[in-house]
Amino acid sequence: MPKIVDYDERRSEIAAKAVTVFVRDGFHEANLSKIAELCGFGRTTIYKYFRNKEEIFVYTLEEVFGRLERMTKAVIDDPRLGPADKLETLLGLLVRKAVEEKDRMTLILDILLHPNRESPHAAIDAGKQVRELRASIERLIADGIAAGELKTVNPQAMAFTLFSLVESSTVHNSLYSNFSLEETLAAAKALLEGLRARG
Repeated sequence: MPKIVDYDERRSEIAAKAVTVFVRDGFHEANLSKIAELCGFGRTTIYKYFRNKEEIFVYTLEEVFGRLERMTKAVIDDPRLGPADKLETLLGLLVRKAVEEKDRMTLILDILLHPNRESPHAAIDAGKQVRELRASIERLIADGIAAGELKTVNPQAMAFTLFSLVESSTVHNSLYSNFSLEETLAAAKALLEGLRARG
């Protein structure tokens, strides 16, 4: 009896492998043959799930940003946490994602650094998605200040500072083999402890 393949699951698997090709070779040098080879099947099989590499690229970005958005919303909507704890939880999760999903996050950074490069990422405004994520951090900081949980700081400037930790984690994890997620998470926690108001 032939194995039944879940359509959406297979699309996600293809996209996950494709990210490696996009990061390694760049969008223009990537092709369906390279992606299919990494997936372990023929190129014609990919056509059952995607029309072309552009569609895979856009799907990949939508999937990444969709997961980040759902993760952020879950933390923000958690009634058990106050603003300061939400901020610490969200920052920790984002740093972890930056490390565990290195290729996907590197792809996003590449798009942000080269916004005018010809590729289908114009279909997704990565800059807007990142700004919305940073705005969520900014709102948590403002809420934490209003609740007396955080020191009075400029929420926008602090959101940029905290989000830069996520971005630098992506870069350092890509460049250095001795990058430590645990040490980075500990540093993020220490930074946030210094931000907490002391009553």
